[in-house]
Amino acid sequence: MSLKLAKTYKEKAEQSYEALVDYYFVKEQQLFLEHYEKKPDDRDVSYLWPFSGVLSAVNALARMKGEEETYRKELVSILENLEQYRDVNANPAAYDSYVIKQGGGSKFYDDNQWLGLDFVEAYRTLGNPYYLEMAKEMFDFSISGWSTELGGGIYWQEDQKTSKNTCSNGPAAVLAMKLFEETGKDEYIVWAEKILEWTNALWQAETGVYGDNMKLDGSIDGTTYTYNTGTIIHANALLYRATNNPDYLEVARGLAQKSLSHFTTKHPDLSIHLFPTTPWFNTILFKGYLALFEVDPEKDRTFIEIIQDNVDYAWTNGRDHLGLFSADWSGKTGLEQKHKWLLDQAPMVELYALLTNYQLLS
Repeated sequence: MSLKLAKTYKEKAEQSYEALVDYYFVKEQQLFLEHYEKKPDDRDVSYLWPFSGVLSAVNALARMKGEEETYRKELVSILENLEQYRDVNANPAAYDSYVIKQGGGSKFYDDNQWLGLDFVEAYRTLGNPYYLEMAKEMFDFSISGWSTELGGGIYWQEDQKTSKNTCSNGPAAVLAMKLFEETGKDEYIVWAEKILEWTNALWQAETGVYGDNMKLDGSIDGTTYTYNTGTIIHANALLYRATNNPDYLEVARGLAQKSLSHFTTKHPDLSIHLFPTTPWFNTILFKGYLALFEVDPEKDRTFIEIIQDNVDYAWTNGRDHLGLFSADWSGKTGLEQKHKWLLDQAPMVELYALLTNYQLLS
């Protein structure tokens, strides 16, 4: 693929997706590779999690103003091929971590929550009530992982209940709020508040952001990732919109501020504050920033603009000759990496597509 000159975020989103399809798409199965180039020990196609990143990206493409029709067929196709991961015999039904006909895999509560969020967006884009019902199923599967052990919370993995993670609770709260917005059922607000109340046990006073998980012995893994704080920002922003309770707005604002001071680093040779080398995680944080921007009367653009600075720099400095991205947006490392991960490519498509509509909104 020749690298065309792209100037707008819309053009960058489209060109990035073109590169992703060119190098990762597996025509025979209508799915995607885990890495390009494929690693010797890679399976035939990607696991569910990276595939869901492609679904999120195409959802965002299909919402770009002026391009709705262009990408709607692509979105329907991706949703149809997602079914290769679905275990319809499970109760409640959910998606496995790998293709069912090739042995399937474990069911992760967070994997299914990300899908639930994308089903809501697909419903909003396509208008097909089937996708709203699927989002409800994903939520039902999520709360089937809730237990009173450790005082509440949703486990991370269905078949190995060894921890309760921020990543299996934060997105469940966001999904609950999006389902409230679509159905008006108060039970979803109750669940969102209940989930957030438990997840606060993983908040760190010293950093102002969220740790990763709580083990069954009550010990906490305090490792911090951008997406864990992003989902909590997002859920609080949606709760503020639904309830007009200013406490939720203040929590979201505070977390957004702390996320910048904790996660970004001023590069000694660059004029920008760089986010970690976790593009998909950073995209989840960005969606939290967008949700906050939409509801905050102050319309503080700081958080969004710092992400913009990062992806602007990545476009010029963080892509290789094929148009594939390094996970390091500075381009200082990873450009020559032979096996680039699908989940480092899909979020770039999504970020540029989301920024396309953000520019129109602002």
